[in-house]
Amino acid sequence: MKKYAVLLFILAEALYAQLPPDTGSSLEAGKTAALGVEATTTFAWDLEKNSTGLLTRAGMELIFPLFPGGNWGVYPEDAETPAVRLALRNASFLWWVTYQTKGGNYEQDNFNSWTARPLILTFGSFNADVVWKNYFFRIAGTGTEMRTDMVSIRSIFDEVMDVNDRFYYAQDQALWRADRYNIQDFPLLKGFITRDYVDQDYRGNVSGTLAAGAEFETWSLALKTASKARGEDNTDNAWLIGADIELVPIENLKAGLTGFAAVNYDKAGEENPYTAGASVEYRLPLSELLILAPFAGFDFYYEKKSEKTQWEAGGGVFLYTRGYDYKASYRILDYDDVIPLGFSASLNTDQDSNMNAIISWFDTPDRDSLIPWFGGFLQAELGNIMGNGGKKMDYAVMAQIEYALFEGKITPYIRGGYTPEIKSGSRTGDRFINSALGIYITPFHNFSVDISYKRQDKQTVSNGMVLNNGLVSAAFTIRM
Repeated sequence: MKKYAVLLFILAEALYAQLPPDTGSSLEAGKTAALGVEATTTFAWDLEKNSTGLLTRAGMELIFPLFPGGNWGVYPEDAETPAVRLALRNASFLWWVTYQTKGGNYEQDNFNSWTARPLILTFGSFNADVVWKNYFFRIAGTGTEMRTDMVSIRSIFDEVMDVNDRFYYAQDQALWRADRYNIQDFPLLKGFITRDYVDQDYRGNVSGTLAAGAEFETWSLALKTASKARGEDNTDNAWLIGADIELVPIENLKAGLTGFAAVNYDKAGEENPYTAGASVEYRLPLSELLILAPFAGFDFYYEKKSEKTQWEAGGGVFLYTRGYDYKASYRILDYDDVIPLGFSASLNTDQDSNMNAIISWFDTPDRDSLIPWFGGFLQAELGNIMGNGGKKMDYAVMAQIEYALFEGKITPYIRGGYTPEIKSGSRTGDRFINSALGIYITPFHNFSVDISYKRQDKQTVSNGMVLNNGLVSAAFTIRM
């Protein structure tokens, strides 16, 4: 093992030794690694407190994959005889480290206040199968999970709202993560909007799985089973048994069925669920880039011990304006390329007539915008629409519109929001009226200035409208 570690170190050193002294916008090692550098100073004048000041931050982020992400493994060309299929898709091993400081001290030791992290493996899916013709026997993998969650509120901002699922965010590895990812802190209603009522996820509650099935062009079937513990420890013989079906009867139409049942989990002192779920999605290309995608789904859950029944139904529509797979980042929303461009509207409901909805829109202001050089975002949320439990409907909205001038060098913008005040997970009854007026200037490559006037007024239950004089700021940023 030590020999391999030494070999990797020598390889990394050799790659760095080939670096030219200046590559422009990024530094690359073996065409895979990149070093990002950012320095920003913000001047702010709080008109309410009549105070002024500067905040300076400087950071460096090294993302160093040992090889570019790709599909790795063993893929048999034909399976006329039994063969192994070991599929690791979109996989990469990488180091991801950050160096940062703030204030006025930029000595080397200040940047190096970090903790070394181990090598990281990322991948999209992993499956280890024995295949013969159109049939497979799965030894292990992510393709046959013990989970039923076929429907939830879906939005173009799903990946933004689910930021905790990203390894570099959850492990605090990214540079200034609180200021770069889910910047607007969606969902606006926090826990007062339920995006997913039924999500029976037993992936972390089993010791092993096996699956077998068939894969054809228009349909696939997988039968799966899992045990709660290994043989000598599974004294209650607690098992899960389930199936997955996927149908593609015509081009661009996909339907899915899934479900599993627990056996003897109640004897082990746990819930004993029976679950089922269904979903359908259709992609209707209106043009090469404009794609309409309606969807619907249903999840069902019955728990044997408590005799509790729960279900969730939902649906909605997406309108992708730059293709199905195109995703972007944006300075005011998220610094990662996780946001589709277009519109979405979705709602869900459960057995108690609880209902929620989210309407979203996002477009970047450039020459490829639906309206050239016009862009912005919208997030409108409705929680408890039916007013169940004697509580009023919760609602919140935030939107920004902007228009880029002179080939995007000058972009004036206006932003507004109306959100409830939430403290310690509870509503206070007061509401915030957020507003901002600004101009984002990029006079030349790698340099930007963001000048804005922001204010947060408050609509209170006891004192009526409480106005705030606002904050004037100018952020100067150099980034590569």
